[in-house]
Amino acid sequence: MSAESIQDTLRQRFEAPLPEFYRRRIIFWCDEANEFEELFDQIELSDVKKVKLTGRNSFAVKKLLLHDDLESDYLIYDPLTYLKPQDDWLRDIRLFSEKYSADYLSMLMGEINAEDDPLMRKTVRRYKKFFENKERKLRFQKLGHIYREPELFRSDVMAVLAGVPGGGDMDVIIAVLSAGLDEENNAPLTSIKKFGDIDEFWDVVAKLTGYEKEENGISKPLGFFAAHVLLTALSHTMPAGALKALEQHISSRHSAYCYSLFRQWQEKGDRSALLDLCHTVDDQLKLSGRLSKMDTDVLLGSDIFPSIDESLIARFLDEIAAQAIRTETISAAVEKRRTSCWYDMFAEYYEFLLYIGQLYEFVEKNPQGFHMAIAGEIWKYYTEEGYKVDSAYRHLFFHFSRALENPRPALEDKLKAAAGYIDQVYKKRFLGPLADCWLSATEDDMASSGVISGIDRQRDFYSRYVRPVTEKNVRAFVIISDGLRYETAVQLRDELVRSTRGTAKTEAVQSVFPSITSYGMAALLPGADLSVTVKGEVQVDGMGTLTTGDRQRVLRRANDDAIAARYGDILSMTRQQRQELVSGKKVIYIYHNTIDAAGDEPRTERKVFEACDDAVRELAAMVKIISNDMNGTDIFITADHGFLYTYSPLEENDRLSREVFSGQIYDLGRRYALTAPETTADFLLPVERSGQIGGVPMKGYTPRNMVRIKTAGAGENYVHGGVSLQEMTVPVVVFKNQRTGSRGYVETSKAELILISESRRISNSIFSLDFLQKQPVGDKVLPCEYTVYMAAADGTPVSDRKKIIADKTAPAEKDRVTHVTFSMTPGNHQNGSDYKLVIAGDSGMIEEIEFNVNIAFADDFGF
Repeated sequence: MSAESIQDTLRQRFEAPLPEFYRRRIIFWCDEANEFEELFDQIELSDVKKVKLTGRNSFAVKKLLLHDDLESDYLIYDPLTYLKPQDDWLRDIRLFSEKYSADYLSMLMGEINAEDDPLMRKTVRRYKKFFENKERKLRFQKLGHIYREPELFRSDVMAVLAGVPGGGDMDVIIAVLSAGLDEENNAPLTSIKKFGDIDEFWDVVAKLTGYEKEENGISKPLGFFAAHVLLTALSHTMPAGALKALEQHISSRHSAYCYSLFRQWQEKGDRSALLDLCHTVDDQLKLSGRLSKMDTDVLLGSDIFPSIDESLIARFLDEIAAQAIRTETISAAVEKRRTSCWYDMFAEYYEFLLYIGQLYEFVEKNPQGFHMAIAGEIWKYYTEEGYKVDSAYRHLFFHFSRALENPRPALEDKLKAAAGYIDQVYKKRFLGPLADCWLSATEDDMASSGVISGIDRQRDFYSRYVRPVTEKNVRAFVIISDGLRYETAVQLRDELVRSTRGTAKTEAVQSVFPSITSYGMAALLPGADLSVTVKGEVQVDGMGTLTTGDRQRVLRRANDDAIAARYGDILSMTRQQRQELVSGKKVIYIYHNTIDAAGDEPRTERKVFEACDDAVRELAAMVKIISNDMNGTDIFITADHGFLYTYSPLEENDRLSREVFSGQIYDLGRRYALTAPETTADFLLPVERSGQIGGVPMKGYTPRNMVRIKTAGAGENYVHGGVSLQEMTVPVVVFKNQRTGSRGYVETSKAELILISESRRISNSIFSLDFLQKQPVGDKVLPCEYTVYMAAADGTPVSDRKKIIADKTAPAEKDRVTHVTFSMTPGNHQNGSDYKLVIAGDSGMIEEIEFNVNIAFADDFGF
C-alpha cells in the first residue's frame, strides 16, 4: 500500500462522523513488524496529534490521554505485542478507541473476517500462501464465517483445498479418501500439502478417527487410513471380538465417528468411490473369508462392506440348494437388509430369496399334496390361495433372470443351484399334485361335455359382464390381454386400487377348450355358436374372428355402437383422437398383446415373466387413459387364456410323442389336440368338443399333469391350450372408476408410522426405539418410506439416519412393529438440551417428538 493511500485512508477515518457520545477519535496504528515507523514520522494530518509507543512510555501516554488532553484527536503508532492482555497498560483505552493496520496480514484478516488477535494472526500467517490465489481466497470469503478461533479457520481452509467449501472435517476426510489411495495423485491431499498444512490435517485425522499417519517414524500408505476408517466403522456395528486379529486397524474409541463418516459418505458422497474403497480393503485384508465364518445375526446387523451381503446371500442359497429352507429367517433377513447400504447392488438376489421363502411357505401348507374331490372346491382354493404359488414362482424367476444379467462370480453357481431346486419343488410339490387333483375332479365333465359344471364360463363373458352395463346406457370398455394369467391379473388389480381413484376386484371364468388365442378371443365375443372352418379359423355364428376388424363386425351384430381397437393404436393417439374414437360408442373392445407375444417366440420365451410385469404397467396405464381421456367408468380386463411355464428344460417323461394318437389329427399343439371322433390317444385326457371343423365332428385331447406333446419347432417351456388351472383360469378384473366425492369413493393414503417406545430419554450413544406401522398396506393404504433420526433444536441431525419401509400387510399389530437401533453422531452437542426425533415420510409427512439426551461419559463422546 502506498504512502499516499495510507495517508488518505487515515484522513478519511479521522474526518468521519464520531459515534454517538464520542467527543474525539483515537486510532491505534498497529505495526508489530515495524514496517511503517518511518512513514508514521512523515505523515501530517490536520488537527491530529501523533504519539509513538516505545514500550517505556505507556504510563505517560495513558496520563496524556486520560488526564492531560481530553479533547484532541490522536494517532498512536503501536509496534508492540503482548503475550497476555493484562500486560498492556493501555488496554482500557483500546476498548473505546479504533484500530488501524496497513500491513498485508492485517488487511487480509479484515477481508476474511478473522479476529485480529495474536493467536489468530499467528494462525493466518501460517496459511499466507493459501490466500495468494484469488480464486481460493474468493471461495473462502464466500463461506461468510467469522473466525475467532483457529479451529474453524483451519477447517475451512482444508475444505476449500479439498474441493468441499463449506464442508466440515468429515467432508474433507471423505474427499481425500474419495480421490483414491495413490497419495502422489490424490488431488485434495496434494492441495493441502502445497497450500495448507498437511501436518495439521493428519493431526485432525488422529483426533477424530484415531488413525496415526506414522508408525515408528515411517509414514504409512493411504490404504492403511482407508482400512482404519472402514474397519473402525464396522466395529461399531459388531460385538466385541468379532473382528479378532484386525485390532491394529481399529480404534474402538472412535468407532462412532467413523461409522457416522461412513453413513454421511454413503448418503451424500461419491458412492462409487466408497464402493471401490470397500472392495480394495476387502481384497487386501481378505475380509470375505472372515465374514463367511461369522454368525448370521452378526452379519445382519452390519452393512459397511458389500461382501457382508454376498456372504449372507451365499449362505441362504447354499441352504436352499441343500433343501434346508428357513422361510421365517429368509423373510426377516430380507426385510432387514432392504434398508442396508448396498441393498441396491443385491436387490435381485434378495427378492429372489424372498419369493423362494413365500413359495416354500405356501407349499408347506399342503405337505401331503391336494385331496379335494369337488371341482368347485379346487377352483375356489386356486382363485383364493393357490395362485399365490404361481405368483411367487413368476416373481422369483423374474428376479433370477435379472440377477443373471449382472452376475457375481461368487454367487452365480449357487443362484442356479437354488433355482434348480426350487423349480423341482414347484413342479413336484405344487404343479403336478394340483394338476392331478384337478383332473381327477374334472375328467368326467371334460369327457362328457368339455365344460366343468358349477364354474362360470368364458363363453358367457359378454352376456354376464358387458350387456348389463350397456343396458344401463353406460359405456362398457373391455381390454383383452393375450395370455394374461390369473395371478398376474391379481397383481394388476392391486396396482389399479393403489394408483387410481377407482375400485377393482378379480373374478375368474373357465376358458373354452383348447385354451388358445383363436378360441379364447372368439369366446369373449357375443354370439350363440362357435365353429371352425376347414382352415382352422374360429367363427362366431358363422362370422370370422381372426382380425380386429372381424371382431368389430361380430360386436356390432350385438350392438350397433360397438368398436374394436388395438392397444398400440390408442396409445399413439392424441387425447382428442381418443375422444373422437369412442364418441357415441357403447361397447369398446381393446386388444393388448405383450405376454403371449413374448412367450410364443422361442427367442423371447424366457422373458415371459418380464413381459407379465410390463403388461401390468401397460394395462394400468390404459385404464387411466380410458378413465381420463374417454370418460370411461366401467372397465373389464380379461384374457383369452392363461399359460403354463416352467423354467428348467423338460425331462423326457414330460413329453409325449405324436405316436400316442391312432387316427386323424386336425390340429395339434403342445397342450391340446383336435381329432376325428374315432381317433384314440393313450395317456391323454379326452375332452368333448361340441363344434365342428369344416362341418365335420371333432374330438379333443389334452395331456395330463404338465406333459407336453412333441411338436416341431422350439419353445416348450411356455405353453397353453390345455385344461390345467394355470391355463384355463381366465381372469376378469372388474374396474369401476370413482369420481371424487361420489358414493363409495375412498382416497388413497400412505401407511403411517408412529413411535411406540415410551421413554423419551437417551442415556447412551447407541440406543434403540420401536415403531408401529399403524395400518396394514392394502387396497387404498399405500406403502411409505420413512427417514428417522435424532436432531438438535435447530434441525441439525445428531444421529445416523435410518430408513423404515412401511409396507407390511400383516393384520396383527405385533407383526407390524419395527425395532431400530440408532447411533448418535459425535459432535459439540449439549447434554440436557432440547432434541427431537424426526420421522419424515416420503409423502412430506413430518413428525417431531421431543427427547432429552443425557449421555454418561459424554466428554469422551463429544457431548
